[in-house]
Amino acid sequence: MGELKQYKRADVASRNGQNNNPVWIIYKDSVYDVTSYVSQHPGGDVILEEAGKDATKAFDDVGHSSDARTILDKYKIGEIVEEEKLYDASGKKKKRVIAAQPDTETRSCLNKCTCGLLG
Repeated sequence: MGELKQYKRADVASRNGQNNNPVWIIYKDSVYDVTSYVSQHPGGDVILEEAGKDATKAFDDVGHSSDARTILDKYKIGEIVEEEKLYDASGKKKKRVIAAQPDTETRSCLNKCTCGLLG
């Protein structure tokens, strides 16, 4: 298939099916243009509820079959840029690392107690 185009989540958000815009969704950091599939979708226009968004949770919660995943693959047009990806290469959700905030308080616990007592 060659090199896939890279998209930011904001690029996908603008393709929400409104005002004659195409219908794009994200599934596990891959971008799909499902505009032509909306009318064929067995669930009807329910797909429009996820238009322009990350549809991973909604797609998985419904319990789509492997056939549905094969159909979805036909509409893949790219991937989310690396810095905005939420999943690793195997499709598992990345663990978010929360950076520790530096302690801006310079007094120790003992200093706080002493200062409070001497007040």
